Amino acid sequence: MTLLTLSEMGQFRPDSLIIQRRYSPAFHTWMERVGKLHNVFKVFELDDYIINLPMKHHGRQAYKQETAKLIRKSLSFFDRFVVSTAPLAEAMRDMHPDIVVVKNRLPSEAWGTLQSLRNQGRKPRVGWAGGISHRGDLEMIFDIVRELSGEVEWVFMGMCPDKLRPYVHEIHSGVDLPLYPAALAALNLDLALAPVEDNIFNACKSNLRLLEYGACGVPVICSNVACYQQDDLPVTRVNNKFIDWREAIRMHLADPDASAKMGRELQAIVRRDWMLTGENLRLWAQAWRP
Repeated sequence: MTLLTLSEMGQFRPDSLIIQRRYSPAFHTWMERVGKLHNVFKVFELDDYIINLPMKHHGRQAYKQETAKLIRKSLSFFDRFVVSTAPLAEAMRDMHPDIVVVKNRLPSEAWGTLQSLRNQGRKPRVGWAGGISHRGDLEMIFDIVRELSGEVEWVFMGMCPDKLRPYVHEIHSGVDLPLYPAALAALNLDLALAPVEDNIFNACKSNLRLLEYGACGVPVICSNVACYQQDDLPVTRVNNKFIDWREAIRMHLADPDASAKMGRELQAIVRRDWMLTGENLRLWAQAWRP
């Protein structure tokens, strides 16, 4: 989380320097000095389209109009620009001559053996997990949460807007990142939701939330937007309309065996294709090397 001193850079003499999301003038000064002193391959990584945040994103006020200019300045110091999705690469194609897409993967030691339990509530446990940046996404399904509060046990982890709280059965605090995989699995959801607003910020996001739920063996209903349309994962995609969300949830509740099967199929694909092992690991390492 802190930049090395120049003497530390000289001591370690790294082959590659990988930096994520830094674009302050102080950082630019540091990069100018590092570039003069050390012959190191420099990689800049970004996994969000942070130059155009949604209106209800908690960090919108912190990102000023000059953010794009500052990021462009940062990228001028780097040999390669690594992003997590093809839409993000397309949106920022004029920012750098060498943009490489490296899809998100899950570390197998944390995610490879998780298993949520089913049928642990008096009613089906339907839930969501995420941080404070998703307020706009959650507000889209407010009416769904309210209408189905008598049919399901709503389970939220991380953020829960105040107006949803009266209808939510369980609210779990966010946890530190190393504890997150086990905490997500321990929610023992019968069904997980992944609503996202349809905007350029979300279009550039990855399918990470689907992978995380899938690693736990939980079936997923998600918004039918760009970030969740790729990769052919076995999830239920719906348009962001009240009736579509309600019908999809009730479809899963009406046939719990079929719903559980979708969760197992998603889990098998995540474990087979989306772990940071084998060829996936080699591709990641390749992006960090000249």
